[in-house]
Amino acid sequence: MSPSVARGLLNLQGLVICDCQSMEEVIIEEEEQQGEEIMSYEPLFPRLKVLVLQLLPKLRHFFLTKSALEFPFLIEVGIFDCPEMKMFVQQGSLSTPSVESVNYDDKGKADDTMFNSKVSCPNLEMLRISGAHRITSLCAHQLPTPYFSKLDILMVSGCSKLRNLMSPSVARSVLNLRVLSLKDCQSMEEVITEEEQEELIMTNVPLFPRLEELKLKLLPKLRHFFLMKRALEFPFLIKVNIHDCPEMKIFVQQGSVSTPSLESVNDDRVKVDDLNKWIQERSNS
Repeated sequence: MSPSVARGLLNLQGLVICDCQSMEEVIIEEEEQQGEEIMSYEPLFPRLKVLVLQLLPKLRHFFLTKSALEFPFLIEVGIFDCPEMKMFVQQGSLSTPSVESVNYDDKGKADDTMFNSKVSCPNLEMLRISGAHRITSLCAHQLPTPYFSKLDILMVSGCSKLRNLMSPSVARSVLNLRVLSLKDCQSMEEVITEEEQEELIMTNVPLFPRLEELKLKLLPKLRHFFLMKRALEFPFLIKVNIHDCPEMKIFVQQGSVSTPSLESVNDDRVKVDDLNKWIQERSNS
C-alpha cells in the first residue's frame, strides 16, 4: 500500500506478510517520487505491535523514504527467509518509541546492516531474523541509547554473510536481553565486533548485563565472542550452549570471563566461574 493508506490504518496491531514471491517493498515509494515527500511525523500503522515478514524472496526493504517513521507500539519483529533484504528502512530514519527493531543510515557505512542509527526503539522485546543473506552486521556501530533497551530475546540464524552482531557500544545499551541465540551463520567470526574496543576498555559497563542464556551453534568461522584486554562479567548467565564452533578456542581473547551464576554448559550441570578456562580445556582435550 501507499504511505497515506498506511497512516490511515489507525488500529492495526498485527501485520503478517508471507510467501509473496514478487514483493519488493511493503510500503510503495511512489508518493515521494511524485514530489509528495512525507514531511510529517504521523506514523505508519500507529498501533502496530507485531510485524512478521516471511518467505519474500525479492523483498529489499520495508520502505524507502527520506523522512522519519514512527512505530510507537511495536514490540515483536520477525524477518524470515527474505534473502534480498539488507535494510529495514532504506535511506531513511525510523522513530519507534515502543518498537523493537528499526534501522537507520549510518553515514553510508551500513549498506549491509539491517538496523542503523537514526531511530529510537526503546520498547522492543523480541527480534528474530533468519535467512537474511545480504546483511553483514545486524546493527550499526552507533545507535541511540534506548534503541534496544527493552529487548528481551534476540535470535539470529541462517544469515550466510553475517560477520558480527553489533558493536560494544550497542551491546552495552541492550540492558534487558535475557536470551541470545546465534545459529548457522557461516561467515560469523565474532559476536561483538572489535571496532570501538578502546572505548569499551575505558568503561566498566558490562555487555548484555542481564544475559541468562547464550546459544552458539553451527558457526564454523567463529573465533571468539569478543577480543578485549580486560575481564568481562556476565553476572546473571545461567546456561551456555556452544556446539559446532570448531574455530572457537577461547571465549574472550586476551581477557577473562566471570560467570558466577553459570549452572549449565552444553546441557551438563556444571559450575563454571570462568568460561574462558572451560573452553580452553575443552579445545585442548
